[in-house]
Amino acid sequence: MIPSLILIGLLVAVGLVLWLVDGRNRSQGGAEQPATPQQDCSAACCSTNEICPSEQVAAAQCGPVVYYDDEELDLYRGRGSDDYTDGEVEQWRDVLMTLQPHEVLPWGQSVKRRGLVMPAAIHEEFMLLASDTQ
Repeated sequence: MIPSLILIGLLVAVGLVLWLVDGRNRSQGGAEQPATPQQDCSAACCSTNEICPSEQVAAAQCGPVVYYDDEELDLYRGRGSDDYTDGEVEQWRDVLMTLQPHEVLPWGQSVKRRGLVMPAAIHEEFMLLASDTQ
C-alpha cells in the first residue's frame, strides 16, 4: 500500500513540474504550436492526407531560388494578379506550359520566393496542373 502511495505522489510531483515548465514556456513565447494543414482547403485539391499546392508553395521559403528559363518574369515584380495585359499573361502561360509535370510545383515556389504574383488566370491554371501532378 505504501509503495503505491509513493508512486502516486511521484507522478503528481512530475505532473506539477511539467505543468509549471509548460506555463513558463507559453508565457515567454517559447512553445509554438506545430503547423497543421489548413482545414478550409477545397475538396478538389485536398483530402485529409494531402496538402493543397498553394500551401506547399507557401511552405517552401528557404534555399536558393531556382529559375526555370523564366528570368524575364522578374520584370513583373511588384505587380498584382490583375495588373497584367493579355500579352504578359501569355508570357506567363508560355513558361507554365513548357514545364515538365514534376517542375510545376517547384516553379510556383520559385515564383513566390522571387516576390512575383502570378496573373489570376495563370494562378488558376497552375493550381489545376499542380493538383494533377500529386
